[in-house]
Amino acid sequence: MARIGKFSAMAAVALGVASLAAASVAQDKSAILKERQDFMKAQSADTKAINDYAKGMGDKASAQKAADDLIARSGKIVALFPAGTSTADFPGKTNAKPEIWTDRAKFEAVPVALKGLATKVSETIKTGAPADVGLAAADLGKNGCGACHGTFRAPLQH
Repeated sequence: MARIGKFSAMAAVALGVASLAAASVAQDKSAILKERQDFMKAQSADTKAINDYAKGMGDKASAQKAADDLIARSGKIVALFPAGTSTADFPGKTNAKPEIWTDRAKFEAVPVALKGLATKVSETIKTGAPADVGLAAADLGKNGCGACHGTFRAPLQH
């Protein structure tokens, strides 16, 4: 009988440790979701600054900084999407579709394209007119941001 009691106590401790580990992983993933959302909001602010300049409502220096930020950020995107952080894992908390992990090669190609398009925007800001920046920014929106959002992001819930 003492063995059963000792086994039960050990099992309870193991279960408690496993529960704490699971809670810790969930907290880590929740932190990743928050970091990812903040990152995407910063990218949105960057694209707004570029589009404002293209429309004559912003300044060239802010647009240039925003384009350079997008270039720098592009290499960080994939790391913000670890397994277990999709809509299936966190319904109502993220819009990342499970397809990110089932079509990983296509997903990983998007930030590479985004960087190229952001570089084109950056160069256009340096040498072109605001209208030219608007055309480059439209391409960035459609084939950079839109390439990911169209395939890998579920519609936003309001």
